[in-house]
Amino acid sequence: MPGVQLYMTPLSHFSRKVRVLLDLYALPYEAIDVGNVAGAEPGAFKDNPLMKVPVLVDGEAWILDSDHIARYLVRKADPSDRYGVCTEALFDLNARAVMNGVMSEEVKLILARRTGVPVEAYAFFAKAVRSIEHGLRWLEAHAARFEADGLTYREIHLVCLWEHLAHYKIVPLHYERLAEVVARVSRSAIVARSSPRAG
Repeated sequence: MPGVQLYMTPLSHFSRKVRVLLDLYALPYEAIDVGNVAGAEPGAFKDNPLMKVPVLVDGEAWILDSDHIARYLVRKADPSDRYGVCTEALFDLNARAVMNGVMSEEVKLILARRTGVPVEAYAFFAKAVRSIEHGLRWLEAHAARFEADGLTYREIHLVCLWEHLAHYKIVPLHYERLAEVVARVSRSAIVARSSPRAG
């Protein structure tokens, strides 16, 4: 896939899901840091009208949304779908929705703080925190569903969510079973390469 460009930010957990897959598939790509994601110029986001990352450009192909990009990469590089990206299993779809929801609520809080909104003063943001906490509790209750000795997109997704939350310290992470999954998966050199700690 020569000439692939990924519009992202180094700390974006949504972008990181794509970066991990690109690295697992050993696909060359150019990472383009869009800079301040609180900015409001679509051009910075490769004309994504939602002004969000990631955006993948592969020749004439232009793909938005981390999970859509992941499915695109599977169709191009991994027809056997060894990481279960294209699964239709209901648990995976629900877990993906919960994790994406937690990640979106966290972004809402981070961007509000970054733009000077006193989030503690508004019930809207209090609900975002509660959504994150409820989502994490649900994931903790289903931690046994995460692979014990393998790696799937489910575990990649969890690590990206968890390490982003740990970096920004939005909520306490006192979920022991999830922490065990994350510790195991993040030992992978490929997964660790894009960690917030890696820069």
